[in-house]
Amino acid sequence: ILLAVFTIQNAVYLHLQSWLKPGGQVLITDYCCGEKPWTPQFQDYVKQRGYILYTPPQYGKFLQQAGFSNVRAEDRTPQFMQVIQTELERAAAMKDEFIKEFSEEDYLAIVNGWTDKLKRCHTGDQRWGLFHATRT
Repeated sequence: ILLAVFTIQNAVYLHLQSWLKPGGQVLITDYCCGEKPWTPQFQDYVKQRGYILYTPPQYGKFLQQAGFSNVRAEDRTPQFMQVIQTELERAAAMKDEFIKEFSEEDYLAIVNGWTDKLKRCHTGDQRWGLFHATRT
């Protein structure tokens, strides 16, 4: 299950509990954040998007508080960064083809968005979490 950023994580996780049979498992990936203080740029980004972000350990605690067991919370930011880097390389290789089909503005929006994510990850502000848990 891929969940977007929720401001009501605990309520969502409680619903997940009711949807799963005992022993059922949930796998979640989500945007997370690093420890505060954040850079001013990241603070602006989070505010502009309306995100409420948590560190991977905090996210894992939400799952535990919702009653899940065997909770595993992993910071997968290096993997996330590698995926973004690979996508940037693929985008560069097909730039002309992409612009013909769409536009240079669309191309730059995608590439700049990925580049900005990499920068936020490099500063430690943006993180990517992988979470696995079992319904008791």
